[in-house]
Amino acid sequence: MINEEYYVKLNQDAADNYYFYKQEAEAQVHRREYTTSKRYDIMPYWFEREGLIVGERSEEETDTYYELDDQGRLLILACDDLIDGYTYVTYRDDLITTRTYVEGVLDGVKEYWLQDRHIGRSVEYVSRFNKINVEEYIYEGNQLVQVYQPQYENNEYYTHLVRTYFEYDEQGGLLRVLDGTQGVIYVEMADAEVQTLREMVKKELMLAVKQTMDTICESPAERAYCFLSIYLHDEVHAVYSPMFNPGWEEVREEQIEEKDEHDEYYYYRLWSSGEHPLNDQQELEDHDLIQRLRTLIIYWRSRGDWFEEGKRLWQEVAYELNVTTNWSEYSKLTDYFVVFVEWEAMDVMNGDLHASIPANKLALLQSEDLAPII
Repeated sequence: MINEEYYVKLNQDAADNYYFYKQEAEAQVHRREYTTSKRYDIMPYWFEREGLIVGERSEEETDTYYELDDQGRLLILACDDLIDGYTYVTYRDDLITTRTYVEGVLDGVKEYWLQDRHIGRSVEYVSRFNKINVEEYIYEGNQLVQVYQPQYENNEYYTHLVRTYFEYDEQGGLLRVLDGTQGVIYVEMADAEVQTLREMVKKELMLAVKQTMDTICESPAERAYCFLSIYLHDEVHAVYSPMFNPGWEEVREEQIEEKDEHDEYYYYRLWSSGEHPLNDQQELEDHDLIQRLRTLIIYWRSRGDWFEEGKRLWQEVAYELNVTTNWSEYSKLTDYFVVFVEWEAMDVMNGDLHASIPANKLALLQSEDLAPII
């Protein structure tokens, strides 16, 4: 049972004694280490759980830095999570306490309780929300195998956060981190394994998009479609489970009729799925395929290039479908139907359609003034 009164007093003490804890930490500093971004956290496997990349050491002075004692323990964390935020760390027997301030004002206090030299529990009291966050760490031998967050247990929306699972290879290296629904949030793979999985997923995605078009064309609605947009945006789930937005031919015809020769945004609107009704919007339905694609995206996320890699994969899917598929065999599709990948920053005037649409089909679109000639 967490004693809330204790943590209220702990926060009040930290708020009242900012200079004491600051000076106590500064007095023990042995060395300072500058980094390009956040590099350390006391919480076990914090970066893997958050899907973030560890910052690199810097030979130059940066805003983010760490100060350590003569045992190599963290004493001061400067601007690693918050702008102008400084965390001061104290060590007492089997307890580590962090106090974080922004411009001298308390942001939060967190305690880490140790058991057999491992962190067994962390408790944070967030005073502005009057909320206590607890994490319990479960080990098998020296390996962390599970993290339990009891505050989320009775809220279905946060089912994925209640428990986090850790898997290791035969040498004891971290292999995968899974959320409470067994979804991958971190994975290690060899290059060959990544390539094999990518090729498998690519073929499955091509089949899934074709099945999506079957579903759309089998609908009772009396309308024709001029494109299928695979819409991505910059959140991980929207790349491994994007929206498929069909473009209505009647909308395209209206756009053509309303074209003004001085309209510099004509082609942008022509290829914006947001200009079309979303009545026929579709998603991937194969859960296993989504999980395989998710594994790839999560792997790329841990290396910093997940959106570009995911976009490139989807563009290859669209391109090969446009090369190998006779769309005229599908009912309700126009003669100039194509599949393409769309994202918020897509620039049709600078060739972003080329990665999805082969040259011969793009030339046909251009001949009908449906795509810009670049």
